[in-house]
Parts: sequence; C-alpha cells; structure tokens
Amino acid sequence: MEGIVSIVFSTYNNREKALKCIESCLKQKYNKLFVIVADDGSNDGSQELFKKIQEKDSRFKFIPLVHKERGIARGKAISLAKKLESEYIYIIDSDMILEDNLIEKCMSFFNKNKNVGALIVPEYAFSEYENFYSKVKVFERNIINNSGEDMGKNSIEAARFWRMDAYDLSGGINPSQISFEETQPTIRYVEKGGVVKRAVFTKVYHDEKFVTLRNLLKKKMYYFSVMDKTIQSEEGGFIKTLKRWYFFRPVLYRGSNLKRYLRHPILTIGMINMYVILTLVGVSQILKRKK
Repeated sequence: MEGIVSIVFSTYNNREKALKCIESCLKQKYNKLFVIVADDGSNDGSQELFKKIQEKDSRFKFIPLVHKERGIARGKAISLAKKLESEYIYIIDSDMILEDNLIEKCMSFFNKNKNVGALIVPEYAFSEYENFYSKVKVFERNIINNSGEDMGKNSIEAARFWRMDAYDLSGGINPSQISFEETQPTIRYVEKGGVVKRAVFTKVYHDEKFVTLRNLLKKKMYYFSVMDKTIQSEEGGFIKTLKRWYFFRPVLYRGSNLKRYLRHPILTIGMINMYVILTLVGVSQILKRKK
C-alpha cells in the first residue's frame, strides 16, 4: 500500500537553484506526493514564482515566512507535512536535484524492508565552477558519500528519507541547532535501535556552487561559533562531535577512497589542507565560546 510522501525544504534567496529542485520533485511519478517549500523571507522574487507554481499544481505547497534561521522554516514545512497526514518525509536542500523515480525506488525499498526506518540518499556532488576549491569540495563530498549500503560508523551523513513514525521517534530536527542539526536525529534513532540504510540504488545531485577557501571559512566560522548549542543540547554531544571530526571519519580510509586519493593527488592535498585549516578554525571558535 502506498503512503503519502512529502518532500520538504526551506530556501532563502536561492531562486534559480530552488526552481530546479522543485522541477525535479514535481517530475517524480509517485502518486501520493506533496512538495512543501518554506521560504525564509526571500527578496529575490522567489515568493512570487512559488505562488504561481502553487496555483498551477495542487501537489505544491508554499509557506511564506519572515527571515529568521533556516531551522525554523524547515520546522514549518515539516509541521505542514504532518497536517497533510504524510506517512513518509524526505527532507532536502534547495540546491539538490532528485534523480528520476527516486521516490518510487525508495518507497519500493521501504515496502520490502519493513525494519528500516530511514534512508540516507547518497549525494552526488557537482559544481558548474572550475576553480580549485570548487573542485576540492566536490571531490571531498563524493569521498564522504562513498560509503556502501550500511551507515558507516561515526558517519556525518544524515538520513533524509524517513518513515514519519521513525522520524518522530528520533526526536526530529531541533530548530535551535544550527550546526550538525541534520545528523542528530539519525544518531539518536540509531542509538535507540533504529535501522538506517543508504539508498545505493538511487541518488540526489547536490550543487556545491562556487567555493573558495575564503567563503568556506566564513560559512564554517559561523557554524563553529554556534556549535555549542548543538553540543550542549545532545546527550554526550561533545564526544559525538569529536568522533565525527574531519580526520576521524572512517569513510575517509575505505579502500575504494584510498584508490581515489592516488588517482587525484592534487585534489587530495587540497582536501587535507582544507581539513587542517577548518580544524584550526573550529578549535579556535570553540575555545573562544568557552571563555
């Protein structure tokens, strides 16, 4: 029996990427589908376009909001999914593009594997830009996503496609957490004995956009500056964060990834350099917050 699936995401001033994302969602052939977008106060014309899509397609639901943190917007979208009696929820980002028939493939897997409560949908990173750190970021993300079917130990990947009862059992995304907030429900659910698998039979394309070391550091400095909110609000939060810190991630040392490093030595050096710098920045921000 098919259950209602809601694809949800929040967005802010990301009109072109969000439109591509919405198009890929509405192209899914699954019958009982809603696409819910919470716009976090965009002023780039996004809201006007979303209203037009909503008028044309009853599957599309648009929530206009005043600009705050993305967690609040995402929470509103998830709440609407529950009001629509969704039995499954797929939480994505506005810069993702779904593979054709992704929803059908995941639902088929859920129907055959009743013990699985959530799926990590592998992300295939890409960028239209050819500068060095855009290439490094794409390389690094595809290394992280090369993990096999089982959820890796100390994985930073977040389960995004959930049975709704499993999502509720996990405690869901905490809107007050801004860094690592997507991973926390997955960790909690697994700790409670829940089963999470990686949907190796499909994928979602994730646009890393334009990456420079400078804009990456700016973004991460903000996340590191608010990381204490996540650490303090999770049981054993510090240890869980430490186990998933850059060089401690077991996926980096998988045999197939070691072969990738040998094939792409320059990108590997760039990734190591990026991790070292981000580690120094992260530690300095955490120490600064403790003073």
